Amino acid sequence: MAKSLMTKAVMKPRRKAKIPQAPRMTPRARRTLIVVADGARARFLKESDDHRKLVPAEDADMLAPKARRPDRDLVTDKPGRGFSTARDGRRGGFESPHDPHKMEKHNFTAELAERLDEACSSKQFDRIVLVAPRRSLGELRTLLSPRVRKAVSHEIAKDLTASSPTALRKALADALPEAAIES
Repeated sequence: MAKSLMTKAVMKPRRKAKIPQAPRMTPRARRTLIVVADGARARFLKESDDHRKLVPAEDADMLAPKARRPDRDLVTDKPGRGFSTARDGRRGGFESPHDPHKMEKHNFTAELAERLDEACSSKQFDRIVLVAPRRSLGELRTLLSPRVRKAVSHEIAKDLTASSPTALRKALADALPEAAIES
């Protein structure tokens, strides 16, 4: 009977507990490093603050001047000579087992992979866009550490090392979705 005497006007509604809300967090801008390379040159670019053009990153360029030199400058000795096995008195020259240009390009690609690994370990970027000719891109892919491979967002098989940053931005915009270039 006591319950029926109380009306709804007398009863106070229960208050819900206020759960503290975390402040709204803005997503962190993703830092993209664009690496444009071939067997003898690598350029490191990033997007400008206004997202309109590409500017050189802290480590702007890597060069391997030996990879562009002629064979006579790379190899000091002439290949050896030997007699023919047919005993007919002919002599022939031996060829080097390795092409010096390919060795220089391989050494440069290994150095590039090492530099990318150092930049990844120091957290200089969140993702990488690799632009290189097919052969250089394939060799670079095998030399990259798993940590750097995980950070690679796009690979473009083109030789754009001689392109200006404006032409490079246009070529990347044609080949990549807009979200890959912008932060």
